[in-house]
Amino acid sequence: MAGLGYVDQRRIDYGEAPKTLVDAQTSAKAKKLNIWSIEQKKEEVQAPKSKEEEEVKVQLSEIRSGNHFFYHVVGDEAIKEIDDSMKKFTEENGTSGAPCDVKVGKVVAALFDGSWYRAKIVEKKENSTVSVLFIDHGNLDVVKVSTHLRPLSDELGTDKIPPVAKEAELILTIVRSTEDDYGLDAARMLNDVAWGKELNARVYYSSEGKSYLTLTDPSDDSKSINETIVAAGLGRVPKQSEVNAISKKVSSGSEAKKLATKFAKAQEAARTSRSGMWRYGDIGDDDDEDF
Repeated sequence: MAGLGYVDQRRIDYGEAPKTLVDAQTSAKAKKLNIWSIEQKKEEVQAPKSKEEEEVKVQLSEIRSGNHFFYHVVGDEAIKEIDDSMKKFTEENGTSGAPCDVKVGKVVAALFDGSWYRAKIVEKKENSTVSVLFIDHGNLDVVKVSTHLRPLSDELGTDKIPPVAKEAELILTIVRSTEDDYGLDAARMLNDVAWGKELNARVYYSSEGKSYLTLTDPSDDSKSINETIVAAGLGRVPKQSEVNAISKKVSSGSEAKKLATKFAKAQEAARTSRSGMWRYGDIGDDDDEDF
């Protein structure tokens, strides 16, 4: 190469550029031939920006654990649209199943409590049954293929009406599995303080379709529901290394660290008073694996 052209940097980065061309370009650069005789401006690589933090009013539609749930955005007109459409679908089709493409990831109509709802097939099970996720509510169920599934009308596809239930997790709040007594208590507390209420949600970031947020009851905004669960000894704050990793995903990393510090104070108070999981003393490294 005589320094009269250059190799696409993206092809170099991806290892797609021929080695002979890369070597020739490197040599021309070193010798400052032709275009390389002019000082090249270095492009600053911008780190991908996190989604701006968002505040919305929500209502929970499904609780999976003390920190994992699905919610509806208050005022989302699509909620009524899909509810009315599925009622009409039930009226027109009755409640009998019909042959359909049973493929994992496929969105179909699934029968629940005498009505059809949109559902995604998540797993094939034994005895001609499948596990489905009701995408507009967030609940899971195992149903019989022949009697509880049927094809969904094209106008009800997710490309026309996206799922109205949003998946979320309480940010910086780790709880135990619901198979554990304290994990079950955390889920019950979330239900007691959040179910059936319009809550303020502050979404700090989203990843792989899940939002990480704080929930606050407008009638008592002195502390978030996240902090309430930690203060009761039913949740804990991630280790500092995890907090640092999370803060990099948030548009305002310092705010995430301040939030973690606030939760840590609530955790220390729960530990001192031997509340919840701290009843028998400190939680060691071995206990971390239970979360």
